Amino acid sequence: RPMLLGSGQQLGLHPSPEISLLFYVSPTGNYFKGKTNGLKIHLETRKSRAARGGTGNVKCAGNYGVTLRPLTDAKAEGFDDNVYLELETYRPGKLEEAVLQELSAANVFLVLRSGEIATPGLERGTILPGVTRDSILVLAREYAEELGQLVRESTGNEDARVTVSERDVTVADLKDAAEAFVTGTAAEVVPLASVGTASYDEDAFEVTFPHGGTLPG
Repeated sequence: RPMLLGSGQQLGLHPSPEISLLFYVSPTGNYFKGKTNGLKIHLETRKSRAARGGTGNVKCAGNYGVTLRPLTDAKAEGFDDNVYLELETYRPGKLEEAVLQELSAANVFLVLRSGEIATPGLERGTILPGVTRDSILVLAREYAEELGQLVRESTGNEDARVTVSERDVTVADLKDAAEAFVTGTAAEVVPLASVGTASYDEDAFEVTFPHGGTLPG
């Protein structure tokens, strides 16, 4: 893990004249400790991971510090992690209109029943353009026709196609998804079992995904 930090001899609020580049090297297992049967994810409606004009789209330590309290709360209710929202798009009672960001340290993908593979876009500047995210997008676009053929063969729907998009993904899209997964350098690729709210949330929402499910016809 690389770390770049200002190490100049000053206390004022200005760019450091000196930086230090550090590398941590350690054996490690899967970020989610091998939960290959799917993650239980909480929709975080109270706290913001990143806002427009901030540092959500860069590998900044502050992006992770703000997730610790919400993560502790979510785990206390049996969730594995939070998926954060663009909080300015959330209104109590209208949760399904809210736009998704990402997990504490992983990007999110939905496989919609229409055949669309969708992930939150980068235009808002609030999510990290992850390396694994990019790899999935490149591979999915390169093999979209082959994936479509697999869907056609498995469903019998000759009109089935697979498309790949980066766009605003809403909570409502979760209800239209046949499956969902998250990606990250440490997380790798992990399926989601469910996404929902907790007892302390104003809105009630839950959707489950069949592990290893295929697009229905």
